This record gives sequence, C-alpha cells and structure tokens, in this order.
Amino acid sequence: MTILALRLSRQANGVSAIHGRVSREMWQSVWPGVPKKEIPIRHVTNGIHTFTWMAPEIRQLLEKEEGVFTENDLAEAGQWKKRVDFKDKEYWTVHLKLKTRLLEFVRNNVRNQRIRNGVKPEEIRAAQLMLNPKALTIGFARRFATYKRAALLFRDLDKLAAIVNDPKYPVQFVFAGKAHPADEGGKKLIQLIVKVSEMPVFRNKIVFVENYDFNVARHLYHGCDVWLNNPTRPLEASGTSGEKVITNGCLNFSVRDGWWDEAFDGTNGWAIGEDGLRLEPEVQDEFDAFSIYEILQHEIVPLYYEQDSDGVPKRWIDRVRRSLMTIGPVYNTQRMVGEYAENFYKRAAEKGRMFADNQFAKSRELAVWKDRVRNAWSGVKANGVTWSGGNGTTVSVGDSVSVSAHVLLGSLKNEEVAVEAYVKAVDPQGPSLAIRLEPTGEVSQGWVKYAGRVEVKDSGNFQFNVRVRPSNPSLTQAHELRLITWASNS
Repeated sequence: MTILALRLSRQANGVSAIHGRVSREMWQSVWPGVPKKEIPIRHVTNGIHTFTWMAPEIRQLLEKEEGVFTENDLAEAGQWKKRVDFKDKEYWTVHLKLKTRLLEFVRNNVRNQRIRNGVKPEEIRAAQLMLNPKALTIGFARRFATYKRAALLFRDLDKLAAIVNDPKYPVQFVFAGKAHPADEGGKKLIQLIVKVSEMPVFRNKIVFVENYDFNVARHLYHGCDVWLNNPTRPLEASGTSGEKVITNGCLNFSVRDGWWDEAFDGTNGWAIGEDGLRLEPEVQDEFDAFSIYEILQHEIVPLYYEQDSDGVPKRWIDRVRRSLMTIGPVYNTQRMVGEYAENFYKRAAEKGRMFADNQFAKSRELAVWKDRVRNAWSGVKANGVTWSGGNGTTVSVGDSVSVSAHVLLGSLKNEEVAVEAYVKAVDPQGPSLAIRLEPTGEVSQGWVKYAGRVEVKDSGNFQFNVRVRPSNPSLTQAHELRLITWASNS
C-alpha cells in the first residue's frame, strides 16, 4: 500500500527529520537509480495543539503578566520568552497542585480497580497510601508496541530498587497505556509492569493506571515531573507525548529519536544513550537501560532535590523555563500546519489550478509527453565523461572544474532532458551536488556533447559522474517519472 501511495502521489513526507531520512532509505527502490538524498520524501515534524494539552493553571500563569496567550502567539519564540518570566515560587505552587491532582486521580483509579477485582478491604484502603507527593514522579504512557520498550526500566531490578527506595531522594513511576488486542508482545509488557509493581520492594512506588484514555493522559501530562520515552532507534516516527508534557512544565527524558532528536539541546531535558549508536538489540537495550539509571541517579534526582528553604528547586525550574522557551514555540500545530501549507498544500493547489486551466489542457499535454518519454527512454545513453582534473587528480576547494559528456537522446530533444554533473561525498553524511550541463552544439552520429563547470566548495573524498533525467516545467518533482540514466565508461 505504501508503494501504491508513493507511485500515485506527487508529494510525500515523514513526520520528523529522522523519519524522512529512514523513509528515503526504505523506499529507495521505488525510484531506482536515484541517490538517497534526492528521493522525493521530505518531512514536517509533528506538533501538538498546545492549548488542548496545557493545564488551565499553567496557561493562567503564562498569561498573568503578558495577557491572553493566543493561537497566533504559540509559534512566536519571543512570546514564550516573555511569558516564562514567572516567579519560581508561583510556578512551583501551581506544579505541586497539578501533581497532587494526578496522585489523587491515580489512587482513585487503583482503588476502583481493586474494588472491581474483589480484593480484601485493607488492600482497597491501602490504595490511598500509594505514591508520595514529595517524590520525583516519572510518567510513561503510550501505546504498548514492543519497539517502545516499556519494560526497559526493569532490566536491573536491584539498581531500580535502589533508586526508587532512596530514603532521602525517592523516585516513583506511573505507567499507563494500551496494547492492540492482537499484539501479544505489547500485552505481555503490561503484564510485566503490573507484576513488578506488585513486588514488595516496588509496591506503591510503581503504579500502572488502567483504561488509558484522553482523561488519564491529561492527568499524567499535567502532573508528572519527568516524562520517560525509550523507543528503539530509529523506529519512533515522531512521537508527541513528550511534546504534550512540555507545555505543562514536565521535562523530557528520552532516546534521541523522532522529534526529540531535533528538539534536544543539552539544556532542555535529558537524552538516553548516545546519539547515532547502533548495536545488536540485546546489547542496545542493556546500554540504554544503564544510561537511564546513570542519568537518573547522577543528574535528574540531584537537580530535583536541590531545593531552597521554601522547598523550591530553582535550578530545576530554570530547566523548565528553557524547555518551554525552546520547545513550546516549535513543536505545535501552528508551526506544523504552516509548514504543510507553505511546503506542500500551496504547491499542490498551484499545480492543481495549472492543470485544470483551459479544460485540463496542460494535464493532457503532460500525460502524452510522459508516455512518449517512457517509450523513448531505453534509447537514452551517456558516456565519454571528462573533467579538467583528470582521473585520480586532486583538486582544491575554490577550483572551478570543467566537465563534459556525450549523450545519446534518440527521439528526444535537448529541452526534454536535464543532463547533470553529479558530485557525491564518499561519507554518507557528506554533501552532494547536481550541476546542470548544457549542449555545446557539437553533435556526432546522434551523440550530443554537454558541458559545464563545477565549483569545488567542500573538502573530502568525492565520487563523480554524469546523469540524464527527464525534464519538463510541468513536473511536480525532478524524479517524477522515475527514469534516470547514468553515464557508462564505454
């Protein structure tokens, strides 16, 4: 179905920069011969509707000095910067109120669950004792797909128990979520979390909230101190739960995948593991679990409990401000829809009007042209590539290199193709460059000589060749016909 959609559409996008890159790699076969970086799949990173997920109390705090916070303000960095200039004590009072509301909600949820299950009265009453309002509270709530690694936290229960039960600096976890009815792996993860939460060493400190829905999510987003997200890289297309908690002053603690890879700057949350590290799954899980424990013990917990005489963690709140300022104005639907409109919808509308004009004359004309090019393309060839540096010769940054090639077009005309010198760094993360070559007027037995110059702008090792692709001003994308011919050595 994905291939059908890609073939029938003229524009495609992923929902984060990583997702766009992974999608280009996954579906390169749909555009045979086209370099990965030119596969026409772009990206628009997901955003959330901020005011749907922001607690009213937080919104009131942000509006106290600067007035009404409007939808148009959401994508303005300057607005967020002004509005987070709240007093530490005021913010912390609001946050603790939301946190208390979350803990009461969770207790009632568990109490009702125990009543429904017919447990002993003392166990029902004990639900009111679970979760400490003064403890660092970490949330994890989402669809329980196996790649999201919901049980990663439990790889070393002894180490986790030491963190949770620290007498001076306790930590507690609230889990929620659902698995697809057919996802046995996801359901087993939930069973494991519930089993761990019932162990004496974790009882009342790790809780699973049943019947995950909008209301459960809202309470968690509003009241948690930290949001945990640890999917297997690079399988998280974007993720939005972390974006939702940010608007409420909760700090993100996540693997650098999806949107968090773009948002994390070292000062606005925490990153699990090392960016770009790819190991065998079991080894990667071990590595990331170790990273979670280490960052919790040595960074998150100390920062949270570094409180003044009034119980206010000023440096923690500074990080909350930084999170709101850097993430708030970017990861919202105001920015997201604007990017879709400017980069995709507007272009599609303009093309639609062009093709519909004059009783679809351009549309019929392009269809006829495409058929003719497809039928003639087997006769398109290129060879005789030369460049002024000579094979194996080093050129310097700033040099202008002369390039030429001979192209056989068969029944096609010069204006129906683009002949390009293509320069690509050997390093997969390096730059690439396509420079248009023009016909020189030299023709020999149907072979047309094309020539041009390539400006050397980057240092490093590069691969070089010449290619031919169809060209028509009515095309929506350069590789729309999925036809490309690379020069041969013959």
